[in-house]
Amino acid sequence: MEVNNMPKTLDAFPRTATQLYPWDQLMDGQVWQLTRGEDYTAKTNTVLANARTQAKRRGGTVRTRILFDADRESLVIQFRRQ
Repeated sequence: MEVNNMPKTLDAFPRTATQLYPWDQLMDGQVWQLTRGEDYTAKTNTVLANARTQAKRRGGTVRTRILFDADRESLVIQFRRQ
């Protein structure tokens, strides 16, 4: 049996779980507040760890703060180039 199907090419590499967030935008140096349930659904500490990894990949660090307001939890991040 001969197979005539050829592998296909893709326009871009498939996204992974760590690319669910617009990291290029979030790592632009501005102060960003992400609210759990609106901007992310993962545990806040998971998003915080991802932000640190993304900052390191870009040659910097990330300043972080977790805020609690009534029943809302937010993560504030700011990328800083070293």
